[in-house]
Amino acid sequence: MAAAADWTSLPDDTLFEVMRKLGIPDLLNAGAVCSSWRPTYSSLRLPITDKSPCLLYSCDADADDVATVYSPSSGATFKLRLPAPAFRRRYMVGSDHGWVVTADELSNLQVINPLSGVQIDLPPVTELYHVESFTDDRGSLMYSNQDNWMRRHDPQWLPVPYHPQRLRLFLYYRVTLSCSPSAGSECIVLLLHRPDGELSFARVGDRSWTRLTGIENLPETGYRYAFYNKNDRLFYLLNCLGSIHTLDLNGPASSPVANQIFKEMALWDNPNKSIAVTPRGDMVQVWRCRDPRWVDTPVRFPPEDCDDVYDPCQELYTDEILLFKVDIDGRKLVKMDSLEDYVLFMGFNSSVCLSAKDFPNLKAGCAYLADDAYEEICVNKHAWRELGIWNFKSETLESFGDPPSVLPWLNWPPPIWITPSIY
Repeated sequence: MAAAADWTSLPDDTLFEVMRKLGIPDLLNAGAVCSSWRPTYSSLRLPITDKSPCLLYSCDADADDVATVYSPSSGATFKLRLPAPAFRRRYMVGSDHGWVVTADELSNLQVINPLSGVQIDLPPVTELYHVESFTDDRGSLMYSNQDNWMRRHDPQWLPVPYHPQRLRLFLYYRVTLSCSPSAGSECIVLLLHRPDGELSFARVGDRSWTRLTGIENLPETGYRYAFYNKNDRLFYLLNCLGSIHTLDLNGPASSPVANQIFKEMALWDNPNKSIAVTPRGDMVQVWRCRDPRWVDTPVRFPPEDCDDVYDPCQELYTDEILLFKVDIDGRKLVKMDSLEDYVLFMGFNSSVCLSAKDFPNLKAGCAYLADDAYEEICVNKHAWRELGIWNFKSETLESFGDPPSVLPWLNWPPPIWITPSIY
């Protein structure tokens, strides 16, 4: 009987030549095989040099299943081939812990780690309390949105039919994760969705969504943003008018606990509002104000998507960002004149706030923006997506520097920030 091959004793130069031809997921797996392979893997380091957020986007020249990762901190880019469904056919609705939450063309959600290629299906869209499937007169799959809010206000209202790939544009606000989905059922997936910022959740591995309704101290609608605080294991929910609630989902699904920690402070819901926590532990409300503008050159889009583009000449751009420190004890918002020496990353991701001292290649006192205008995406799927660096001193949006390796990106799927992790 032939002796088993001892793969741990492969010559370093042979191992190096094999590893350098591997894709990123296979390279990561090879580096974890054994301690003798680890030094060779370490010599083939990924082209990112720190743990600051990177932009994940689709590049015009690439195949549908290829995504590009760009690190503003290192200036490096590299390509990833993702599992089906093709990256270019996904919709981005969230990013946490190195994982991206996407909606496929059936409007079902998945979580995927772009570096490792691991993908996990979340409960199907029809497991939300108000979504039903049916077939039209041609036998095609359709969804209906049983909007109880509309029915209460208009008894004549009829459910709206949606094609499977269109429902995701109107249904999802964003998704927040409590931890890496690699933790299995320990990971709680919180979904903010229509008709008006309602809440549903599931644990990784669940088959259905649980609607959050009838909970003391927790209004049922109006939420536009959420983040998870690992220190107290609570979700923080931001209402469109500025109120903040905590939500504890660590107990049984039937007994969530909520508390209001900050009352409504805004008189209007026009700015997109989000929350960031500084490295010092301060909570900041960020109000991103946008206005439309019209351009002479219309955006290009596939003919089959004509129903998803309301105005090919319209763009939505950021014209102001307001910062407020949240004084919970004093129950007030304190206007901030600058971001100090912090760097902020905003978009469909959970906001990330870093110290520029730890990442000297990033611009201090600036916000790195990706588009999160869900209302605009609903009606203008392929319209221009806003990307750049917001300078709080000049109150202008600057480019990343437009290195040739980064451009051109596509407007679909919406580019999103990720904090790379292999787990």
